[in-house]
Amino acid sequence: MKKISCLILGLLASSVYANVYVDGNVGIATSSNNLAISLDGGYMVNQFLGLEGGYTGTSGYSVWDGAVKGVLPIGGVVDLYGKLGLGIPTCDGCNTGLLYGAGVGFHIAPSWQLHVEDYAVSGAGNPNFLMFGAHFAF
Repeated sequence: MKKISCLILGLLASSVYANVYVDGNVGIATSSNNLAISLDGGYMVNQFLGLEGGYTGTSGYSVWDGAVKGVLPIGGVVDLYGKLGLGIPTCDGCNTGLLYGAGVGFHIAPSWQLHVEDYAVSGAGNPNFLMFGAHFAF
């Protein structure tokens, strides 16, 4: 019974920080200098850890991805974060690759954040994306 109580308290404590978010980004695929756009959605388990999925596309490449997101809040105004997950390209014959990246977010309002991030997907030409976007937490 004690273990169950601790588990329930732990889940309740983590739900204090839980929020769902969406973000949209625009930037470039650095290997081809093509315009890139992305749309992501995620769930922050607590202020340090989240799960994220999304889509990134350019004129010559697109990828669906899922990642774990680690966040380091600094003074309640800036967040440093990293992502690690899988990227599944939509091109024929392209293999699933490792998605990895990092970024910095700037809180501009309670639910809004502006961010700059750089991420890449291994395989299929190793596309790299440098993106600027906005993040809205529900």
